[in-house]
Amino acid sequence: MFAKLIVNAEIDDAVLRQETALKLTTRQFRLTINLENRASIAMLKIPVNFAKHRHHPLTTKPTDSPYRQNHRPAVRVMPQRQARYVHDDFIAPDSGSFNYQLFEFAKARQQRMKVDVSRLNENPRATDTELLPHWRTILVPKKRIEALKSHEYHYCSPSIRMWNIGYGRSVENCNPYDVNPGAIDYERITRAPGKGPFDPVARGAYGNRNFKYLWAIDHRGMHIAREMTPCEFGSRGIITHSLLVDKAIVAGEIFFDIDDPYKVFVNFGSGRFPLRDVKEAEHTAEFLLALDYRTVIAMIPNRDLKQIPYGMGDRYGSNVESVVFRRDE
Repeated sequence: MFAKLIVNAEIDDAVLRQETALKLTTRQFRLTINLENRASIAMLKIPVNFAKHRHHPLTTKPTDSPYRQNHRPAVRVMPQRQARYVHDDFIAPDSGSFNYQLFEFAKARQQRMKVDVSRLNENPRATDTELLPHWRTILVPKKRIEALKSHEYHYCSPSIRMWNIGYGRSVENCNPYDVNPGAIDYERITRAPGKGPFDPVARGAYGNRNFKYLWAIDHRGMHIAREMTPCEFGSRGIITHSLLVDKAIVAGEIFFDIDDPYKVFVNFGSGRFPLRDVKEAEHTAEFLLALDYRTVIAMIPNRDLKQIPYGMGDRYGSNVESVVFRRDE
């Protein structure tokens, strides 16, 4: 009997030593992170109902997408969003329970952008980007454009080539806590071929970030949302491609010309849905022509993208190359 008690006592001592070591390791890890970032992460709770709707978009009226008339969709909450805490007294019960993705999301939120909405529409013609003379002009046959208006898809398929552009895929290069399309249902505007151009939109010079819209194409069409819209649900504090959609064919950025309502500037800068080949870019421009735009200026460089991938220098700067797409009447 006494031998059994001694064994139990030794087991209790071993468990206590392991728990103490784990607490010290966790506190040391937290202290190291705090010192590196010069700021501690105070109480942070991510509840199950973390995502909620804004009542109206940043633009002048609610989205007029034909898919969302008189409809208040249910909030889409990602399954990863569970109630978790990260605070000064946080002690993980075991080493495998520490949620590093949530921890990174929390750290990023400490540095999220603060947007002054009252100044967003100032200086629409200001830009530091200069476009080189178009190195190519493409006239797209009217028949090819009109054919897009008859396409119809039921889901973002990874095995069906949609809109002549490419195949669907899930968002990549992204923290799962930043994937939540339900958070911006009232900022998103959607158009499919034959449904006309986007309206209402803020118009500004290409390269002026305050007038930049993010876009993504999936089976329903092209979705856009103004990037500098304040958004508390993402780590950046503004809208990102992973808040716009969670599956798409390709994505990028778009600007709407100030003087010509039927002219747009589009690039293919998205780390979440990167450009796979130049054909995707060319067919995206044709898709925009099917939305009744007459001139599409696409930032497509004059080189093989397989050798040098599409990058920031292809989107902004002083020597940006582009291709003009127009309808061949």
